[in-house]
Amino acid sequence: MDLKGLRAFCSVAESGSFSRAAAALGVAQSVLSRQVSALEIELGARLFYRSGRGVTLTDLGDAVRQRAKSLLMDSEQLLLEARGVRDNPAGTVDFGVVPAITHPLVGRLFERLRHDYPLIRLRVYEAYSGQIEDWLANGRIEIGLFHRFRAGKVRGAEKVLQSELMLVSPRGHPATRHKEVPFRALGGLPLAIPLRPTALVSALADLAARQRIQLNIALEGSTATIIMEAVARSGLCAVFARHYAERQMKSAEISASRIVKPTIVQTTWLALGTQRSATVAARVVVRLVREIMLEKRT
Repeated sequence: MDLKGLRAFCSVAESGSFSRAAAALGVAQSVLSRQVSALEIELGARLFYRSGRGVTLTDLGDAVRQRAKSLLMDSEQLLLEARGVRDNPAGTVDFGVVPAITHPLVGRLFERLRHDYPLIRLRVYEAYSGQIEDWLANGRIEIGLFHRFRAGKVRGAEKVLQSELMLVSPRGHPATRHKEVPFRALGGLPLAIPLRPTALVSALADLAARQRIQLNIALEGSTATIIMEAVARSGLCAVFARHYAERQMKSAEISASRIVKPTIVQTTWLALGTQRSATVAARVVVRLVREIMLEKRT
């Protein structure tokens, strides 16, 4: 199977357009179209549905995409190692991270890579924990940083951070007038939460059901920034880990109280995907993430 055809297919699948993929690869669109057509002939079926607005993957195309991406990554790593670059790692690493961890982790990670490993290229995907774990399982990302709220180990992952949850509100809000707030007090408060389903919302919902209280979900946001903006400007409350809440309190007009009865602990896990063998570059990134996260605990 021709690697050029696989590379052309993956580029079109990622961009959703033959013209955009051709521009990204620096080849003529006709060349790209021939490469994809040759791959479709070899596989005996179409990989894309074509329309005037671009392309979408067929069922076969969707199944082939992850395997093709894995083959391309493996071939790239083989080439790099054959050229003796093991001591100077290179390649692209796909890294998924939960929103409240992104800053300042990603900035520090970029800084260290640029200084010590300039040939490693990082692609960062921000999403909530459930999506990160799905991406790890299907091979879309090589490394994932995600949260869990239940005790016990996560197979194939290492614990890098633990933090208690806090109720966050606009400064002066009665809900956070004391250093601690019982979970039951969340009942009825207008809350801004991550888009469902997420591990945090599931944990809060389970606990609310056990305590027989009703959570008032006023807003769902796709990022921590959206949620914090709603807290600061719209009078809503939210639940964040201590390390994030305390960092936000330095620059925003908010206050926070530790949630008790019960205390809820958020554990952050770092994991490598299992769909393909970890590259040298990916292992370097894992080590750097581990070091940066350790700095947060000290």
